[in-house]
Amino acid sequence: MATAAAEYSCGDSVTPKELPLPAVPSSLTSPEERAGYIIAHFWDWMDFCDTLRSHDRTFMEQNFVNYISLFPHVKQEALAPNIRAFLKAAAADSIAFGLVNDFAEHYFDDPNSPMRDEAYYILFLEELLRQPGLSEHDRIRPTYRLEMARKNRPGKIAADFVYTDRMGNRRTLHTTWGKRLLLLFYDPACSHCSEILDELCKSPILDRLIAAKELTVLAVYTEGDRKLWNETKVNMPKKWNVAIDESDIVERGLYSLPAMPIIYLLDKNKKVILKDPTPAQLEVFASNEVQINFLR
Repeated sequence: MATAAAEYSCGDSVTPKELPLPAVPSSLTSPEERAGYIIAHFWDWMDFCDTLRSHDRTFMEQNFVNYISLFPHVKQEALAPNIRAFLKAAAADSIAFGLVNDFAEHYFDDPNSPMRDEAYYILFLEELLRQPGLSEHDRIRPTYRLEMARKNRPGKIAADFVYTDRMGNRRTLHTTWGKRLLLLFYDPACSHCSEILDELCKSPILDRLIAAKELTVLAVYTEGDRKLWNETKVNMPKKWNVAIDESDIVERGLYSLPAMPIIYLLDKNKKVILKDPTPAQLEVFASNEVQINFLR
Protein backbone atom coordinates (compact mmCIF):
# COMPACT_ATOMS: atom_id res chain seq x y z
CA MET A 1 0.00 0.00 0.00
CA ALA A 2 1.01 3.60 -0.50
CA THR A 3 2.56 5.28 2.50
CA ALA A 4 1.37 8.58 3.93
CA ALA A 5 1.89 8.12 7.64
CA ALA A 6 3.96 6.27 10.19
CA GLU A 7 3.19 3.91 13.05
CA TYR A 8 2.09 5.85 16.10
CA SER A 9 1.90 5.13 19.82
CA CYS A 10 -0.64 5.95 22.50
CA GLY A 11 0.59 5.54 26.06
CA ASP A 12 2.62 2.37 26.32
CA SER A 13 0.90 0.59 23.45
CA VAL A 14 1.70 0.70 19.76
CA THR A 15 -1.28 0.90 17.43
CA PRO A 16 -0.98 -0.51 13.90
CA LYS A 17 -0.98 2.23 11.31
CA GLU A 18 -3.07 0.28 8.81
CA LEU A 19 -6.39 -1.52 8.92
CA PRO A 20 -6.13 -5.24 8.13
CA LEU A 21 -7.13 -6.09 4.59
CA PRO A 22 -10.16 -8.36 4.20
CA ALA A 23 -9.57 -11.98 3.25
CA VAL A 24 -10.64 -12.37 -0.37
CA PRO A 25 -12.77 -15.46 -1.15
CA SER A 26 -10.94 -17.99 -3.29
CA SER A 27 -13.83 -17.98 -5.76
CA LEU A 28 -12.77 -14.49 -6.86
CA THR A 29 -9.85 -15.05 -9.20
CA SER A 30 -9.46 -12.03 -11.47
CA PRO A 31 -7.44 -9.05 -10.17
CA GLU A 32 -10.42 -6.75 -10.80
CA GLU A 33 -12.79 -8.96 -8.79
CA ARG A 34 -10.34 -9.28 -5.94
CA ALA A 35 -9.68 -5.54 -5.82
CA GLY A 36 -13.43 -4.93 -5.91
CA TYR A 37 -13.96 -7.18 -2.91
CA ILE A 38 -11.16 -5.53 -0.95
CA ILE A 39 -12.44 -2.03 -1.59
CA ALA A 40 -16.00 -3.03 -0.68
CA HIS A 41 -14.82 -4.38 2.67
CA PHE A 42 -11.83 -2.10 3.27
CA TRP A 43 -13.42 -0.22 6.18
CA ASP A 44 -15.12 -3.24 7.81
CA TRP A 45 -12.67 -3.17 10.72
CA MET A 46 -13.10 0.57 11.24
CA ASP A 47 -15.46 1.91 13.88
CA PHE A 48 -15.71 5.63 13.15
CA CYS A 49 -17.14 6.17 16.65
CA ASP A 50 -13.82 4.93 18.03
CA THR A 51 -12.34 8.41 18.38
CA LEU A 52 -8.90 7.10 19.35
CA ARG A 53 -8.57 6.06 15.72
CA SER A 54 -11.06 8.18 13.80
CA HIS A 55 -9.73 11.46 15.22
CA ASP A 56 -6.12 10.52 14.61
CA ARG A 57 -5.10 12.31 11.43
CA THR A 58 -2.03 10.15 10.83
CA PHE A 59 -3.94 6.90 11.14
CA MET A 60 -6.86 8.12 9.04
CA GLU A 61 -4.65 9.56 6.32
CA GLN A 62 -2.63 6.39 5.92
CA ASN A 63 -5.74 4.28 5.53
CA PHE A 64 -7.41 6.77 3.21
CA VAL A 65 -4.36 6.62 0.93
CA ASN A 66 -4.41 2.83 1.03
CA TYR A 67 -8.11 2.89 0.15
CA ILE A 68 -7.86 5.21 -2.86
CA SER A 69 -4.77 3.42 -4.16
CA LEU A 70 -7.18 0.59 -5.02
CA PHE A 71 -9.38 2.77 -7.23
CA PRO A 72 -7.49 2.21 -10.51
CA HIS A 73 -7.89 -1.57 -10.10
CA VAL A 74 -11.68 -1.57 -9.60
CA LYS A 75 -14.48 -1.40 -12.16
CA GLN A 76 -15.52 2.23 -12.49
CA GLU A 77 -19.20 1.44 -11.93
CA ALA A 78 -18.34 -0.10 -8.56
CA LEU A 79 -16.63 3.00 -7.21
CA ALA A 80 -19.66 5.24 -6.62
CA PRO A 81 -21.57 2.80 -4.34
CA ASN A 82 -18.36 2.03 -2.43
CA ILE A 83 -17.59 5.70 -1.88
CA ARG A 84 -21.22 6.23 -0.83
CA ALA A 85 -21.02 3.47 1.79
CA PHE A 86 -17.66 4.77 3.04
CA LEU A 87 -18.97 8.31 3.48
CA LYS A 88 -22.10 7.05 5.22
CA ALA A 89 -19.93 5.16 7.70
CA ALA A 90 -17.54 8.09 8.22
CA ALA A 91 -20.49 10.44 8.85
CA ALA A 92 -21.01 8.71 12.20
CA ASP A 93 -18.42 11.14 13.58
CA SER A 94 -18.19 14.74 12.40
CA ILE A 95 -14.44 15.07 12.99
CA ALA A 96 -13.66 11.87 11.11
CA PHE A 97 -16.00 12.98 8.32
CA GLY A 98 -14.16 16.29 8.10
CA LEU A 99 -10.79 14.53 7.90
CA VAL A 100 -12.01 12.31 5.07
CA ASN A 101 -13.15 15.34 3.10
CA ASP A 102 -9.85 17.11 3.71
CA PHE A 103 -7.93 14.09 2.45
CA ALA A 104 -10.10 13.76 -0.66
CA GLU A 105 -9.53 17.38 -1.61
CA HIS A 106 -5.81 17.13 -0.93
CA TYR A 107 -5.09 13.85 -2.73
CA PHE A 108 -7.53 14.15 -5.64
CA ASP A 109 -7.43 17.89 -6.31
CA ASP A 110 -4.13 19.37 -5.12
CA PRO A 111 -1.96 20.16 -8.18
CA ASN A 112 1.07 18.79 -6.32
CA SER A 113 -0.52 15.49 -5.33
CA PRO A 114 0.90 12.41 -7.10
CA MET A 115 -2.56 10.83 -6.75
CA ARG A 116 -4.40 13.78 -8.28
CA ASP A 117 -7.38 12.60 -10.31
CA GLU A 118 -10.26 14.85 -11.23
CA ALA A 119 -12.57 12.00 -12.27
CA TYR A 120 -12.22 10.37 -8.84
CA TYR A 121 -12.71 13.73 -7.14
CA ILE A 122 -15.93 14.29 -9.09
CA LEU A 123 -17.19 10.88 -8.00
CA PHE A 124 -16.30 11.64 -4.39
CA LEU A 125 -17.99 15.06 -4.42
CA GLU A 126 -21.13 13.68 -6.08
CA GLU A 127 -21.48 11.05 -3.38
CA LEU A 128 -20.64 13.54 -0.65
CA LEU A 129 -23.45 15.83 -1.79
CA ARG A 130 -25.86 12.87 -1.77
CA GLN A 131 -25.30 12.32 1.95
CA PRO A 132 -28.66 13.03 3.62
CA GLY A 133 -27.30 14.66 6.78
CA LEU A 134 -25.13 17.28 5.09
CA SER A 135 -26.09 20.79 6.23
CA GLU A 136 -26.61 23.65 3.79
CA HIS A 137 -23.45 25.30 5.13
CA ASP A 138 -21.42 22.11 4.64
CA ARG A 139 -22.71 21.80 1.08
CA ILE A 140 -21.33 25.16 -0.06
CA ARG A 141 -17.67 24.23 -0.60
CA PRO A 142 -18.17 20.77 -2.18
CA THR A 143 -20.87 22.19 -4.46
CA TYR A 144 -18.46 24.84 -5.69
CA ARG A 145 -15.60 22.34 -6.01
CA LEU A 146 -17.80 19.99 -8.03
CA GLU A 147 -18.93 22.81 -10.32
CA MET A 148 -15.31 23.76 -11.02
CA ALA A 149 -14.14 20.17 -11.49
CA ARG A 150 -16.83 19.54 -14.10
CA LYS A 151 -15.71 22.47 -16.26
CA ASN A 152 -14.00 21.70 -19.57
CA ARG A 153 -13.76 17.96 -19.04
CA PRO A 154 -12.19 15.75 -21.75
CA GLY A 155 -14.71 15.15 -24.51
CA LYS A 156 -16.41 18.52 -23.97
CA ILE A 157 -16.00 21.69 -26.03
CA ALA A 158 -13.69 24.11 -24.20
CA ALA A 159 -15.30 27.34 -23.03
CA ASP A 160 -14.79 30.15 -25.50
CA PHE A 161 -13.19 33.46 -24.56
CA VAL A 162 -11.80 36.60 -26.16
CA TYR A 163 -8.11 37.48 -26.08
CA THR A 164 -5.70 40.03 -27.50
CA ASP A 165 -2.43 38.66 -28.84
CA ARG A 166 0.94 40.37 -28.54
CA MET A 167 0.53 41.86 -32.02
CA GLY A 168 -2.63 43.62 -30.87
CA ASN A 169 -5.06 41.31 -32.70
CA ARG A 170 -8.30 40.51 -30.91
CA ARG A 171 -9.52 36.93 -31.37
CA THR A 172 -11.49 34.16 -29.69
CA LEU A 173 -10.40 30.69 -28.70
CA HIS A 174 -12.94 29.05 -30.99
CA THR A 175 -11.73 30.99 -34.05
CA THR A 176 -8.06 30.24 -33.39
CA TRP A 177 -6.81 27.88 -36.07
CA GLY A 178 -5.06 24.65 -35.21
CA LYS A 179 -5.28 20.95 -36.08
CA ARG A 180 -4.48 20.54 -32.42
CA LEU A 181 -4.31 23.44 -30.00
CA LEU A 182 -2.16 23.46 -26.89
CA LEU A 183 -3.87 25.96 -24.60
CA LEU A 184 -1.73 27.24 -21.74
CA PHE A 185 -2.87 29.50 -18.94
CA TYR A 186 0.19 31.10 -17.39
CA ASP A 187 1.42 33.85 -15.08
CA PRO A 188 4.74 35.58 -15.96
CA ALA A 189 5.30 36.30 -12.26
CA CYS A 190 5.16 32.59 -11.38
CA SER A 191 8.54 30.83 -11.20
CA HIS A 192 6.91 27.39 -11.50
CA CYS A 193 5.22 28.60 -14.70
CA SER A 194 8.59 29.57 -16.11
CA GLU A 195 9.98 26.11 -15.40
CA ILE A 196 7.06 24.28 -17.02
CA LEU A 197 6.86 26.61 -20.03
CA ASP A 198 10.60 26.23 -20.56
CA GLU A 199 10.20 22.45 -20.45
CA LEU A 200 7.43 22.63 -23.07
CA CYS A 201 9.44 24.99 -25.24
CA LYS A 202 12.43 22.65 -25.23
CA SER A 203 10.39 19.52 -26.02
CA PRO A 204 11.63 18.02 -29.33
CA ILE A 205 8.32 16.31 -30.08
CA LEU A 206 6.25 19.45 -29.46
CA ASP A 207 8.71 21.55 -31.45
CA ARG A 208 8.46 19.12 -34.35
CA LEU A 209 4.66 19.26 -34.29
CA ILE A 210 4.63 23.05 -34.21
CA ALA A 211 7.06 23.23 -37.14
CA ALA A 212 4.87 20.80 -39.10
CA LYS A 213 1.79 22.95 -38.31
CA GLU A 214 0.21 19.97 -36.59
CA LEU A 215 0.11 21.83 -33.29
CA THR A 216 -0.68 25.43 -32.41
CA VAL A 217 0.23 26.87 -29.02
CA LEU A 218 -1.86 29.58 -27.37
CA ALA A 219 -0.49 30.90 -24.07
CA VAL A 220 -2.96 33.14 -22.22
CA TYR A 221 -2.32 35.42 -19.26
CA THR A 222 -5.45 35.77 -17.12
CA GLU A 223 -4.49 37.96 -14.14
CA GLY A 224 -5.17 41.32 -15.78
CA ASP A 225 -1.90 43.15 -15.09
CA ARG A 226 -1.38 44.63 -18.56
CA LYS A 227 1.82 46.39 -17.58
CA LEU A 228 3.38 43.11 -16.44
CA TRP A 229 2.16 41.29 -19.54
CA ASN A 230 3.44 43.98 -21.89
CA GLU A 231 6.85 43.89 -20.19
CA THR A 232 7.16 40.10 -20.37
CA LYS A 233 5.35 39.04 -23.58
CA VAL A 234 8.52 39.55 -25.65
CA ASN A 235 10.25 36.88 -23.55
CA MET A 236 7.77 34.18 -24.59
CA PRO A 237 8.67 31.80 -27.46
CA LYS A 238 8.21 33.40 -30.87
CA LYS A 239 6.62 30.23 -32.24
CA TRP A 240 3.77 30.52 -29.72
CA ASN A 241 0.68 32.70 -29.82
CA VAL A 242 0.90 34.78 -26.66
CA ALA A 243 -2.19 36.59 -25.41
CA ILE A 244 -3.94 38.39 -22.59
CA ASP A 245 -7.48 37.47 -21.53
CA GLU A 246 -10.26 39.92 -22.43
CA SER A 247 -13.17 37.84 -21.07
CA ASP A 248 -12.54 37.86 -17.29
CA ILE A 249 -11.89 34.12 -17.31
CA VAL A 250 -11.06 34.00 -13.59
CA GLU A 251 -13.90 36.24 -12.43
CA ARG A 252 -16.49 34.39 -14.52
CA GLY A 253 -15.13 30.96 -13.60
CA LEU A 254 -14.85 29.86 -17.22
CA TYR A 255 -11.94 27.58 -16.34
CA SER A 256 -10.70 26.06 -13.11
CA LEU A 257 -7.24 27.57 -12.57
CA PRO A 258 -6.08 26.36 -9.14
CA ALA A 259 -2.35 26.80 -9.83
CA MET A 260 -0.46 28.05 -12.84
CA PRO A 261 0.31 26.88 -15.39
CA ILE A 262 -2.77 24.95 -16.53
CA ILE A 263 -2.50 22.95 -19.75
CA TYR A 264 -5.23 21.80 -22.15
CA LEU A 265 -4.88 19.90 -25.41
CA LEU A 266 -7.77 20.59 -27.80
CA ASP A 267 -8.71 19.15 -31.17
CA LYS A 268 -9.52 21.26 -34.25
CA ASN A 269 -13.11 21.71 -33.03
CA LYS A 270 -11.84 22.85 -29.61
CA LYS A 271 -12.97 19.66 -27.93
CA VAL A 272 -10.83 18.85 -24.89
CA ILE A 273 -8.50 15.90 -25.44
CA LEU A 274 -6.35 16.31 -22.31
CA LYS A 275 -7.07 18.43 -19.26
CA ASP A 276 -4.10 19.64 -17.25
CA PRO A 277 -1.60 16.91 -18.15
CA THR A 278 1.99 17.11 -16.99
CA PRO A 279 4.55 17.93 -19.71
CA ALA A 280 5.64 14.28 -19.62
CA GLN A 281 2.06 13.04 -20.08
CA LEU A 282 1.56 15.50 -22.91
CA GLU A 283 4.71 14.31 -24.69
CA VAL A 284 3.73 10.65 -24.36
CA PHE A 285 0.28 11.36 -25.71
CA ALA A 286 1.52 13.54 -28.56
CA SER A 287 4.12 11.00 -29.68
CA ASN A 288 1.72 8.06 -29.69
CA GLU A 289 0.44 7.72 -33.23
CA VAL A 290 -2.11 5.15 -32.15
CA GLN A 291 -3.83 7.57 -29.78
CA ILE A 292 -3.44 10.78 -31.76
CA ASN A 293 -2.61 10.99 -35.43
CA PHE A 294 -0.19 13.91 -35.25
CA LEU A 295 2.71 12.73 -37.35
CA ARG A 296 1.04 11.13 -40.37
